[in-house]
Amino acid sequence: MNDAEWMPIGLALGGGTARGAAHVGMLKGFERVGVSVEAYAGTSFGAIIAAMAALGAPPLEIERVVRRQNVMELWAQSVDFGLHRAALIHGERFARWLDRTVFYGARIEEAETPLAIATTELHSGTLRVLREGSVAEAVRASCALPGIFGTVPIEGEHLVDGGFVEPVPFSTLAALPASRMIGVHTGLEMAGSTALERLRAIDRSRPARTLHREAERLRGRNPWSRLAKGMSLSLRSYRHDARVPDGAELIVTAPPIAWWDFHRSPEAIAAGERAFDRWWDGRRAKQTKEEAWVAQGGGA
Repeated sequence: MNDAEWMPIGLALGGGTARGAAHVGMLKGFERVGVSVEAYAGTSFGAIIAAMAALGAPPLEIERVVRRQNVMELWAQSVDFGLHRAALIHGERFARWLDRTVFYGARIEEAETPLAIATTELHSGTLRVLREGSVAEAVRASCALPGIFGTVPIEGEHLVDGGFVEPVPFSTLAALPASRMIGVHTGLEMAGSTALERLRAIDRSRPARTLHREAERLRGRNPWSRLAKGMSLSLRSYRHDARVPDGAELIVTAPPIAWWDFHRSPEAIAAGERAFDRWWDGRRAKQTKEEAWVAQGGGA
């Protein structure tokens, strides 16, 4: 395949927590075949990987950072319990840890490659795209899963996990200069997923309907009401599969690990590399068939 045909591209990296380490394998694949990236968008764990790449870290360096993380050390150094804020973890120490050990005080607007971080505005449930400000604070907001992390106040709004609007942040990427958009999905399998069907069944249940009604009524003035609104948002987010805009492509990879298996990041990275190879080989095969068809006079 002519690599120039694929230059430049924009990458939209979805969430998936520990499974999101597969994004590193994808980045390694694009680098290996010589395809450059002109814009990055990320949500949740994908925001962490997108930010590192946009700030100039090569895939092997990102892999080193992901592999070296010790979960117990991470908990010891970055976790601040936030039950008083209706969350297991408040998140401020996590942001400071990211700023100190991963992003080194960088701001979004300083990225070598254009970067956008997807978040969700808690009260409206709509997308908020962060294009400036602290990278660590933006990533903290994009990873803020209600009940686990506290909401993140930015410019008068309470922001939470960007995956609630789009599991793969194509709309966020559309705000950046990208000639061709490619998204990577590493979260719940979208086709035939038993877990996804169970979550959708919960969303249709009577308690969930009650939660949704109460969440609409609440104004979110205190942590517990924000938790209720966040939990409602979380459940409603499973109603829709990843949407792929016209002209864009979606690569799906299913790492054989659970969302909390951060110690198994090498397996997720390898799964990402395999998914890239399957996608790339498929594109090359399609290109070869098209060229053969033209050579035989099919394009006359």
